[in-house]
Amino acid sequence: MEEISLRDLVGILRKWLWLIIVLFVAAIIISGIISFYVLEPEYQTFTTLMVGKPKDYRTENTLEYNEILLNQKLVSTYGELVKSRAVADRVIDNLKLDLSYKQFTEKVNVNLVKDTEIIKLQVTDRDPALAAEIADETAEVFMDTVRDIMKVENVQVIDKAQLPENPIKPRPMLNMAIAGVLGLMMGVFFAFLMEYLDNTIKTKADVERHLNLPVLGAIPVFDNKATKLISLTNPKSPVTEAFRTLRTNIQFSSIDEEIRTLVITSSTPTEGKSVVTSNMAAIMAQGDKKVLLIDGDLRKPRIHERFKLSNHQGLTNILVGDKDLKDVVNRYAPLDNLYILTSGPIPPNPAEILGSKKMKDFLNKAKEDYDIILIDTPPIGLVTDSGVLSTICDALIYVVAVGQTEVDVVKHSKDLLDTVNANIIGVVLNKVPVDGRSYYKYYNYYGYYEEEVKEGASV
Repeated sequence: MEEISLRDLVGILRKWLWLIIVLFVAAIIISGIISFYVLEPEYQTFTTLMVGKPKDYRTENTLEYNEILLNQKLVSTYGELVKSRAVADRVIDNLKLDLSYKQFTEKVNVNLVKDTEIIKLQVTDRDPALAAEIADETAEVFMDTVRDIMKVENVQVIDKAQLPENPIKPRPMLNMAIAGVLGLMMGVFFAFLMEYLDNTIKTKADVERHLNLPVLGAIPVFDNKATKLISLTNPKSPVTEAFRTLRTNIQFSSIDEEIRTLVITSSTPTEGKSVVTSNMAAIMAQGDKKVLLIDGDLRKPRIHERFKLSNHQGLTNILVGDKDLKDVVNRYAPLDNLYILTSGPIPPNPAEILGSKKMKDFLNKAKEDYDIILIDTPPIGLVTDSGVLSTICDALIYVVAVGQTEVDVVKHSKDLLDTVNANIIGVVLNKVPVDGRSYYKYYNYYGYYEEEVKEGASV
């Protein structure tokens, strides 16, 4: 099982920071609205009673111990008597309250002060004046009940109920603070839950564990304009360095036999396969290699759009015998060593054409004029074109978009390639979040590796 480091945890929190903030703010706002506008304020007051008659300390220096014990025992009895139906019904009748016995007992609470002769009648109500009135009336009715039932007058009021000025609840600021903490906790919980349920390829370890393939490079997310090559618009950017690292790793991925024809595919559309292929071709052309970039996607070609080229003639014209390569190939003006062959008219049978003997003969002849040939192909998860083409090419690179392609889809696509014995030299992780837990780990590693290779070559 893959160990999760502190940096990984921080990366997860940063990735889902928007969710954490949304839940945090939403919890505070909802709590505030409920506290200020929905919940009605409740007020609380109390009347204090004492069991036992006051002694005249000028004539008696001590209280009789037995009498104190008796009064303390009576406190418990009186506490139950206060909330009895006899007391409650009389208070309700006297004040003409629209309350049931249960509702009354929910409003009135009896607090017995431990080891004393004190009883506190605590009353809560939405009307502060009514709360005080209920407290005092309950005390009076209780004393009358004691006198009637027990034939004694040993209870007296010490403090009458005061009109409460401030409500005891709701407490908006406290509620909002608690809601904020709970919202924050929920945000963190859901962040890790979403990450746990996320069944997409996210890291180099995911690729190695599920595909058993090396990662040749990690391309970070960048502003991808349809007709721009990052190596030309921003040659010193980290993205361009990532493509240079990819170029180096491809060169050293097959030391025994030089790769001359290279197929690039992915599992699904929108993974950035064509973007990776185009920029990789430009980087290789800058490295003193004569590069031929072929749009082998004979279903939804995109290369001609990226380089602003006409697609009236191209690969399919060569394969049906209408044209020669020199007649339809386009030299890319900004780079002397980059040549582009568009797809040409879309045929009814792309897979058959790409796997034909004519295609094989064409590639063999093209290798006489070009150092390396890159072929952009349709996603293997949708059609078999790239698998068919891989049988007549030297190698294949598999582009996987981080956090986008599910593991099951990737594994199924690799199984399709394995079925035709495609020579998959590695995976390119694309759209790696720059602020996430993946890119810097990969970029630093591969950048360091590339420096070692360059130093070794110079020696």
